[in-house]
Amino acid sequence: MADIYVYLGMELGLSHLLKPEILPKHGAQALPEKAPEMFQKRDNRSEKPHEFINRVYKCWLGKGLAQNHILNLDKPLYHALHNWIQRNTFPTNLDLPSKKEVSDLELATLGLQDGGTLPCPSFQNDLKDQIRLYYAARNRAKKDKKTKD
Repeated sequence: MADIYVYLGMELGLSHLLKPEILPKHGAQALPEKAPEMFQKRDNRSEKPHEFINRVYKCWLGKGLAQNHILNLDKPLYHALHNWIQRNTFPTNLDLPSKKEVSDLELATLGLQDGGTLPCPSFQNDLKDQIRLYYAARNRAKKDKKTKD
């Protein structure tokens, strides 16, 4: 329901009255909702998973695409990548962070480290991401507390 009010406020030209954190993010390239090409249907069968990702997802690498997105888009590619990583080192030219690495970066950006916590977020457009970060910070705070005891 809150999203409808935000949408209406923007359509009516009242976006200046909305809190900045509830406005949609501009300038960020949208991540793909469907895989541009499936790993199992690739033409070059000798192409390694990381090479395939570099070729197919090049425009999203370093711009928000993470390993959990690959899992949702192309599960066989995700599993092939992790099987390949078990026998090889992770390629340095592949900017494809894990979900934990993304959360670590976002928490560090917010200035939360060493068991800090966030207030539980209110309803807004980025609620899902904020809730994920809230729980990540809370769980790490609990983990830090257990290791100190």
